[in-house]
Amino acid sequence: MTRSEADRVLDEAETLWLSGEKQRARECCLRARLLYHETGDGRGEADALTRMGDIEAETGHGNGARQAYVEARQLYAQGGDQREQGSILVRLAHLAQREGDGAGARSFYQSALDLYESAADPSGLGHVHRALGHMERDAGAQDKALDRYREALACYRHAADTLGEAGTLKSMAAVQRNLGHLDKARAECDQALILLRQAGDLLGEAKATRLMARILADEGLHDQARKSMHAAAKLFGRAGDVAAHDEAEAEARGL
Repeated sequence: MTRSEADRVLDEAETLWLSGEKQRARECCLRARLLYHETGDGRGEADALTRMGDIEAETGHGNGARQAYVEARQLYAQGGDQREQGSILVRLAHLAQREGDGAGARSFYQSALDLYESAADPSGLGHVHRALGHMERDAGAQDKALDRYREALACYRHAADTLGEAGTLKSMAAVQRNLGHLDKARAECDQALILLRQAGDLLGEAKATRLMARILADEGLHDQARKSMHAAAKLFGRAGDVAAHDEAEAEARGL
């Protein structure tokens, strides 16, 4: 078996995964892993293990996902790939969060920050700072969340990561709204909308437009809020999210 055959099998796993055939995708990942191992391709083997871990995580098999991720990280470490090691640590942090292990998640995120810093990967740093911001927000520490989001924003801007910047601005706007800082919330949400339109992200624009409607409603601007929520519903429809479209239309009628 040649390496190109291993690549084909891993591509097949990706196709099966996206079509919802998780078990067959997992089997292809296992085959690809063995083929890469036979040819001494550690990077390919690590990629196959990462995909397998993603499938295990998505199907609720936390222990299987963790084992695959740990093996993948070891292989990436052998190849000196700090960015990929960082991405594995982020996945392990997500697993820890799902299992209610906040301290473990923070530890994994901190290790990921160290690796992304060493790899000079500002976008990776942005992802981790934003994830830590979400943790602070969910714990009720809104000011700490904003501090993390500002760190993320600086990283995304340094990386020219438009979608990362837009998503972070939207998160900041939501926190500002929760704190009652409606002027700041509206300004940050407006910045996010500009970036999302530039990037052509319909679903992201729909979510930000919905948030803007809620901010406008909090300000007492109900006509503008209703118009914005109807616009959000249309965007959800164009993006193919029927449930969100219907929810936004219902919310608009209540404004």
